[in-house]
Amino acid sequence: MAGALADEGDRGLTPGDAGRVYLVGFMGSGKTTVGRRLAERLAVPFVDLDAAYEAMAGETVRSTFETRGEAFFREREAELLKGTAAFPAAVVALGGGTIGFPENLAFVKRHGVSVFLDVPFEVLAERLAGKTADRPLFRTPAEARLLLEARLPFYRMADWAVFVNGEMTVDEVAARVEAVLRPPAVGAGGEG
Repeated sequence: MAGALADEGDRGLTPGDAGRVYLVGFMGSGKTTVGRRLAERLAVPFVDLDAAYEAMAGETVRSTFETRGEAFFREREAELLKGTAAFPAAVVALGGGTIGFPENLAFVKRHGVSVFLDVPFEVLAERLAGKTADRPLFRTPAEARLLLEARLPFYRMADWAVFVNGEMTVDEVAARVEAVLRPPAVGAGGEG
């Protein structure tokens, strides 16, 4: 997951100078909650792609899926994602399916650093219990598991992965994400 990161034009993008941080993961993984906290910690703007869509469209993602179809939503979502390039630095919470489209994945790789919030299905299922009315792509835990399994290969293409268990606080997860973005300096601790 970690490795060489794509460069952004003339400016080398490194984990220590993350610029745009794209949080990826399944519904209920904490992208919005952790993203807000991480943005506070890094003192950069926070963008939730689904919330941006709903504000722009004046309707929920679910309503759009039902009335206009997934293809319409995915086109708007891709446009909003491209709009994040206007931010020199930001934390962006992607929708659960955003990264599953090659052009979106390529954009994220070119314009920032991606972090997969890797949450076990059991924790996700607990978090999503009773919320299927808000989720346009599944109605049962079995459907959610199948959708997660289909998306995992894309999530694993993120630059970094942070494992999140059900016991961790938002601050702990945000600190872990920040740690992968800003690893300790070589020779820290008096050696060097």
